[in-house]
Amino acid sequence: MDYLEKLTAAKVAALDEVREALAAGKDVSALVSVSQGNTKMGKVASVSLLPVLTCPARCRGTCADKCYAKKLAILRPSVMKAYARNTAVARLAPDAFFRAVNRAMEKAEHFRFHVSGDIPDYNYLLEVVLSCLRNPHCEVLMFTKKFELVNRLLDSIGALPKNLHCLFSGWTNLFPTAGGWNPHRLPETTVYAKDEDFRPEWTPCGGNCLDCAVHDGGCWAARPGETIAFKIH
Repeated sequence: MDYLEKLTAAKVAALDEVREALAAGKDVSALVSVSQGNTKMGKVASVSLLPVLTCPARCRGTCADKCYAKKLAILRPSVMKAYARNTAVARLAPDAFFRAVNRAMEKAEHFRFHVSGDIPDYNYLLEVVLSCLRNPHCEVLMFTKKFELVNRLLDSIGALPKNLHCLFSGWTNLFPTAGGWNPHRLPETTVYAKDEDFRPEWTPCGGNCLDCAVHDGGCWAARPGETIAFKIH
C-alpha cells in the first residue's frame, strides 16, 4: 500500500466514525485534536489536517514526495488518526470543528493552522478569518499552497485580520510561487536542500516558532514580499 492509499484509508475510516457519531447525536468537537506544541514549534498550539489529501493536487509528484508531515503520519498511526479525524470533522461538521479551534485559541497567545495539511476549501478559510477576529489577543500563523483561495478572499475583503500571519508556501525548483500567484505580495516561504546555496535575499528560519513569535520575528513578522527559507527536513 503506497502512502496515498494509506492516507485515503485513514480518511475513509474517520469519515465513517464521524458520521456514526453525528447520527448518534454526539458532539463531534470532542474528536478534534489540538496539539500543544512540539520541539520545533515550542509551546504553540496548532490544529492539523491530513497531509497531501488537503493540499493542492499539483503537490503530488513534487513537494508531497518530500513532505515531513506525510512521513510522520505514516510512521505514527496515532498521528494519522488524529489528522484524519480533524479532516473528517472539518468536512462533515465545520461548526463543531471551529468550536474546538476557538476553545483552544481563547486560551492561547499563539496558534498555528496546519502543521500538516492545507485549507480544504473557501468556507473553511472564511472560518479561519472569523476565528482570528473572535480572538484578537491570539497571534495566528498559517502557511498555505492554496494561493487561489487566499487571493480570492483578499480580492473580496482587501486585507486579512492583523493577527493572521498568512504566508504563501513555495518550494525552490519544485513549487515556485512566481507567475502571478502572489498579486497581494503576501510574505512567502521556500525550502532549500542541503546542497543548495542560501540566497542573500532570503531570511533564514529561526528554528523555533515560539521564539520567533515572542520576539516578533521570522514568519510572525514577515514583511510583504519577504521570503523565509527553511532547510529541508
